[in-house]
Amino acid sequence: METTLLMAMTAWQCSRPSDAMPAAYASDPELAAMRRDFTDLVRRATAVTASGLLARRDIRAEASPAS
Repeated sequence: METTLLMAMTAWQCSRPSDAMPAAYASDPELAAMRRDFTDLVRRATAVTASGLLARRDIRAEASPAS
């Protein structure tokens, strides 16, 4: 739970540019490509975390001796 909350808080900050950034995005298309969407950031981070946790669980299950 803490990891998800930290990811969401970080994504929120990254997706809320300062007042000067919209002007910079408008003047330079390469910068505009780096703009981040909150929902997309959280969705991707959650998917990566979940897939890593699942892979880790599978590795542990394979390594444990059969009962």
